Amino acid sequence: MKNDIDFIPSGDELKDLVSQQNCTSTMINNLLKERGLFCSVYDKSGTVPNLITSLLSPNESYELLSSIKTKEKLDKVNFRNFTLTQDVDLLEEVSGFIDVDKITKNGYINYEITDFSDFTSLDGKSNNSVIMEFEICKTDILDDWFITEKFFKGSVEVKKDINSINGDAQLLMNVKLNHTSPETKEIAENVITLIEGHLEDNNIIEYSPHRGRVLMDDFENENRVRFLKDLASLHIEYFFYHKKIDDVHFNPDHSTGYENQPDAVTNFLEKDIEQYRVKGNLENIISVKWKHIHPYVRVTKVVASYTISYESYSGDCKVSYEFSEYGRKTHENPELCITFINIKIKNASPNKMHEIQSAIMREIELRKVELLNKYKKVVADDGSKDCSI
Repeated sequence: MKNDIDFIPSGDELKDLVSQQNCTSTMINNLLKERGLFCSVYDKSGTVPNLITSLLSPNESYELLSSIKTKEKLDKVNFRNFTLTQDVDLLEEVSGFIDVDKITKNGYINYEITDFSDFTSLDGKSNNSVIMEFEICKTDILDDWFITEKFFKGSVEVKKDINSINGDAQLLMNVKLNHTSPETKEIAENVITLIEGHLEDNNIIEYSPHRGRVLMDDFENENRVRFLKDLASLHIEYFFYHKKIDDVHFNPDHSTGYENQPDAVTNFLEKDIEQYRVKGNLENIISVKWKHIHPYVRVTKVVASYTISYESYSGDCKVSYEFSEYGRKTHENPELCITFINIKIKNASPNKMHEIQSAIMREIELRKVELLNKYKKVVADDGSKDCSI
């Protein structure tokens, strides 16, 4: 793409540009700082008014335009779990107090919510398995400043469940965030924030310091390997059957001091690791054969393939299990995100495809809860952390 542009945006055109999701607050702040302008408010509500009252240079316009050219996102799911302190009617507790005005943060956004409904029963029968669905219309500005509209759907599902730990029954509230773009994830996150605050204020759920998330630092290195491997591979039912591990993303953990370990560890992490990335069978990295290196690597992603047999439908799919924010410049303790990379079901309608994907995600969620109990760090009475075996 050329470094020059046809014209420099200003006024409403500039507001549309800086409202793009990938035109970040950091980028706007850096641009203003280069001009010698420092704002006391970091987010867009404080910086955008200062920017749109001045003109951009051609280079600044090009940089902002480049920042918004991103691919459409694949369907993704985040799971959250909360402990219920009361056996309540979930539909009654989570509906009736969320409206559109409460789930958009400010006016500097490049989308509008075109469809929004309150929570309803997921199956039309149970009040303890409910769903809220929504749709957005996103405005994209392309190279020639032609404005296009794209529609993305999202939803939030809330279910009551019972989990048995050491023979004791524990009442849970399981939450599933379905999102197809950064904007729909933001809306789903805002919905969950409102629900969590409401239920905590009414002593219906226990306080969760990480808002029910499964985070990367919830695991010791070796148990993170086991968690991701088992979550990807322990699906052997006819309906959703594991075939193979396709890919593994991993990095040496320099904080472990692996340089002081035996040669079998240091040679692998410093020399052999790149050969495995290029031509090796990456499934071996998370196998028992390599368990001696697992305390010294941070596995961040596992991708697996499956066959599907659902009612009269058959096909296959590939699913990614990923701590998806890992590796960004800012310090993050990323959340586990599960993504359908692709799914092929012969003769399935869009509604049937959605039904099959939802059924698969329920299987994955059940396995996830089981494996968290097995591999997640536990907090001792003195506040220190130990790891379950």
